[in-house]
Amino acid sequence: MRVLQVALPLPLPPMSYLPPLGQEGEEALGRRVAVPWRGEVRVGVVVGEGGRPSHALRHAIAYLDGAPYLRAEEVLFLEEAARYLFAPLGQVLADFLPPFPELRHRVRLYPGADPKVLPKGLEGLTAWQEAKGFDPKLLDFLREAGVLEEEVAFKEGKRVLLPLKEAHPDPALDGVLQTLKAMGQAESLAALARAAGVGVARVKRLLQEGYIGYGEPLPPSPSGEPLEPLLLPERPERLNGGRFLERMRLLAGLVAEGDHLVLFPEVSLLERFLQHFPQARPYHGGLSPKEREALFRNPKGLVFATYGGLLLPFTPRSLVVVEEGSESYKLSSGSRAFVPPLAEMRARLLGIPLTFLSLVPAVEVLERPGLTFPVPKPRLFLIDLKRERGHPLTGRALALLRQVEEKGRQAVVLSPRLGYSALLLCADCGYKPTCPDCALPLRYHKEAKLLLCHQCGHREAPPALCPVCGSPLLEPRGPGLEWLWEELRKATALPLYRYTKEAKDDLSPLLAGEPGVVVGTTALLRAPVLPELALVLLPYADGFLYDADFRAAERYHRLLWALTELRPGRRPLLALQTYTPDHPAHLALLEGSVEAFPWAEKALREVLDYPPKVRMVKLEVAHRLEVRALEAAFALVEALKGVAKEGEVLGPAPAPLPRVKGQYVFHLLLKGTTERLGELLSRLDRRRFKLDPDPHRFVGLLED
Repeated sequence: MRVLQVALPLPLPPMSYLPPLGQEGEEALGRRVAVPWRGEVRVGVVVGEGGRPSHALRHAIAYLDGAPYLRAEEVLFLEEAARYLFAPLGQVLADFLPPFPELRHRVRLYPGADPKVLPKGLEGLTAWQEAKGFDPKLLDFLREAGVLEEEVAFKEGKRVLLPLKEAHPDPALDGVLQTLKAMGQAESLAALARAAGVGVARVKRLLQEGYIGYGEPLPPSPSGEPLEPLLLPERPERLNGGRFLERMRLLAGLVAEGDHLVLFPEVSLLERFLQHFPQARPYHGGLSPKEREALFRNPKGLVFATYGGLLLPFTPRSLVVVEEGSESYKLSSGSRAFVPPLAEMRARLLGIPLTFLSLVPAVEVLERPGLTFPVPKPRLFLIDLKRERGHPLTGRALALLRQVEEKGRQAVVLSPRLGYSALLLCADCGYKPTCPDCALPLRYHKEAKLLLCHQCGHREAPPALCPVCGSPLLEPRGPGLEWLWEELRKATALPLYRYTKEAKDDLSPLLAGEPGVVVGTTALLRAPVLPELALVLLPYADGFLYDADFRAAERYHRLLWALTELRPGRRPLLALQTYTPDHPAHLALLEGSVEAFPWAEKALREVLDYPPKVRMVKLEVAHRLEVRALEAAFALVEALKGVAKEGEVLGPAPAPLPRVKGQYVFHLLLKGTTERLGELLSRLDRRRFKLDPDPHRFVGLLED
């Protein structure tokens, strides 16, 4: 008998099941199937066949698709991605599949079965009943006993009224039909009747005669102005530089004909491009499950997608990855995948060309043959905090803000953190209030009059005196958004607005061209374009630069170039208050080169044997007792003794932030090829640590 390998969207390898009863001979690969799992019914995907039949194996309940939901190409991609990520195939499936529709599940006792086998309380199962009202464990008992008959299917989504014919001979009914055609679709008979100003009976007659009918909701009508494509004689593997509009025209040239898949790191950038590609079909987590399911079942044309688009079951003519260096491509949970390497894998397995399209190339793609277009030289103004006075805004920064006010323009002030300040510090003894559960100073929030840990949520009132020496000289250090807001209220009469991930003021006056200043975090990169933006000010630029990982400088360099495009078509002044005006990232902007810094960074990493020269994975162990965490970390090292070569294992060492939420954290880094890393990881007990297959940050803090 055949044995199905079913991948459930859980962190597990594929599970073995017998085919559904009565469907043993049907093709199964790629179809969704309902299976019993731990006393309940789960939906999985058949990813293969194999294994020895056994009486211990259970039958799957029913196939949920008449045709494969995933092709053999997608199953192969899932298998290869699981190997690359060192993750169970089920976890990769869970990361990239859209949510399944809700199940309709009915059960009853098999006709002819003795009702006496029913446990107390299940007497109603002699007739069809919705499974939802019964104890799943009792149903599973009957299922194993072979006396439970089941019907499982996906529930139909919402259906709407659609016009089916052009006209009706009766003028009164034709008026209703034309009303529906003008509307496109109607939610119900009553809604159409109200819109047409008639009774429901007339609408019902149209339905009975087949002039209107129920169907799937129509996708939104395309909108936006298409761009004139910028065609190239050959398709390069990477495209960099240029103005924002030029890069969109280059994309239009790459996807001019046929089916294409374009990946974006986040929805805001996708929607920004979508304004100039009305023919594109969006696919991302912001859409309803029904919309995502509809596109997944019928992918074609030009598809603009976030990471989930990698599993769409079609073979596009090409694949384009936009802003491949963006950290938004990093999945924060699940397999912890970084999407661009998987996009490269997907294109290779499908045999289609791949192009990386970005303003600044990621270090990993520099050696690919490509084109770099000239960029407008940024207007950069560096304010040396070692020489200038004024905190948190120097005299020069205040002068720039006054110019914005005098000219009736707009400014953006970017803060690296929320709250009033990074910490409170005793000027006499150096004491600083610290979170009892995290190795972090408590953030000072002046408006709320509290000290807050942005990781675990611990809060307490700020002390009036230093609890160590009794000094009243507790001073805020490290300006946060509240502090900048307070100083700007003193420095300018312009209206002030806040823009963070958590709180967004209404920017309508600014979008209408009125003057003002927006104070916010990097969420501003995803804000609407301000038409009169003249100044972008970073009062503490180094707060974005210094981070405890080797990608920090590259991340900062990419941020600076992104800030130069906050107002496409213009060049707002980028003013940086910094203690390191001669940093290579600053010099690259002064030079007007998007490639100079990444090449220098690549050379440095090659000397250190860091990615992309080799691959690196991070192993993390944590425990509430520091000694136990350290023991677990050294146990990993011990398990690799005699197997790992010199330079392949770094650590263990305390994490850059050694204690978070009461847990002491230690890191171990492994370096090598994917195959070699797989060999090393096979020697370890995966239950003893958390794995990050492509680490991009080492601190692991929540976003400010």
